[in-house]
Amino acid sequence: MNTRVTDTPSRPLTALGWNPRVAAAFDSVSHASEHLLVPGRVSAARRGGSVVNLPEEVPADHSPAVLKAARRDPTLAPCTGDWVAVRRSGDAWLVEAVLERSGTLVRQGIAKDSHDQVLAAGVDHVLICEAADQGPNVGRLERFLSLVRTGGATPVVAVTKAELAGDRLPEVVELVRSVSPGVELHVVSAHTGEGLPELAERLRPGSTWVLLGTSGAGKSSLVNAIAGGDLMDTGEVRGDKRGRHTTTHRQLLLLPGGAIVLDIPGVRRIDVPGDTEGVDRTFSDVTDLAERCRFRDCAHESEPGCAVRAAVDEGELDLRRLERWNRLRREAERNRSRGDVRLRAERIRHWKSADRRARENARFKRGGY
Repeated sequence: MNTRVTDTPSRPLTALGWNPRVAAAFDSVSHASEHLLVPGRVSAARRGGSVVNLPEEVPADHSPAVLKAARRDPTLAPCTGDWVAVRRSGDAWLVEAVLERSGTLVRQGIAKDSHDQVLAAGVDHVLICEAADQGPNVGRLERFLSLVRTGGATPVVAVTKAELAGDRLPEVVELVRSVSPGVELHVVSAHTGEGLPELAERLRPGSTWVLLGTSGAGKSSLVNAIAGGDLMDTGEVRGDKRGRHTTTHRQLLLLPGGAIVLDIPGVRRIDVPGDTEGVDRTFSDVTDLAERCRFRDCAHESEPGCAVRAAVDEGELDLRRLERWNRLRREAERNRSRGDVRLRAERIRHWKSADRRARENARFKRGGY
């Protein structure tokens, strides 16, 4: 049994987001291992290996157990932000296990038989960036909010490039506020400095953040402005106001103030994961109304006593928002069903393989060839 590894002056893991939950997860893995393990956090992941902060950065290969799990389910492979248990193997480091995750961003698999993709793990807050001069795109914002809430992180919204909106800024802010009830909102400009002190104050030491938004939303410029230097590459915005991808891989960045930013590529669209809870929390104004309907299974179409339809008729609820809620709920349920089909198919393949090995072993014991 291994002794517990704690956060000591010689191992300043607190700066990487180490907390009691992570310590307990590491203890569970460490005590069950025959190897001497140490904790670390993945700052960048690649096929077959990772860059791990111990807190010094070291390259680490993935152990056979980790590789086997990832072949079975790619979402189990180490990703940026993961806490892992690593050990020495000769002159190299090996990732022996991925610790229990919290606060994930998961991209839904597109094809029927495709796996989901974990974009980031160990996330406390997600700053959703909507450029003031590009929208906002309320449907995309609602998708992002649903994604974040499904993964267990706390969403925060930033209306970026405020200086480019001109007289439209109040309208943009009000529209964003209307589709993100209860979500903390910041109006910022990396160019003029508007709103940056208030946002920087929220980026507390040891907290882990992801900036989510389309390319060209000003994520890199925003991080650089808060950091007071060129921490992230920035790129030009094209004529159609869409940015070029300046981030092509995921990595962990430490801000001067002590907050941690997981830098992921710009995302133009993400399908809603197969969990309606995140959608319902994003549309809390609609779900609150739905609880007041006369019938528990109300479809909010033409049923008598429907509080949702009454709110639409009285102008208290935008019909388009109701339609988007219904659309995202259907999408989430469809994706959940697709995931269930894939899991059943994988179980059947596993059972067939196990049955084939059992028959071969039985034939060998009988002296067969």
